[in-house]
Amino acid sequence: MSDFVHPRLTDVSLAAALHALADPVRLDMVATLAGSPDLNCAGTGACSVPKSTLSNHFKVLRNAGLIESRADGRDQRNRLRRAEFDARFPGLLDSVLANRPA
Repeated sequence: MSDFVHPRLTDVSLAAALHALADPVRLDMVATLAGSPDLNCAGTGACSVPKSTLSNHFKVLRNAGLIESRADGRDQRNRLRRAEFDARFPGLLDSVLANRPA
């Protein structure tokens, strides 16, 4: 499995962060990761989406600096980069998660 590219948060724009959080599937993935320190892709609750679509969602979240992914055998483990993201965009993640549709 290939290595993942994780941007420095100082290189992530607000527009990229908002774009990543605008999609309902990605927002659900982020909410799930916010409640767990480290999940494999199946644990994000997005298993009903095709694998290629899921891969794209993870890539968008990685590129926006929201998650860190690492290979774990044949699986992919993901963690929310909460502290780093909150330092870059204070209050944004809390606000978006608190106001997400039920």
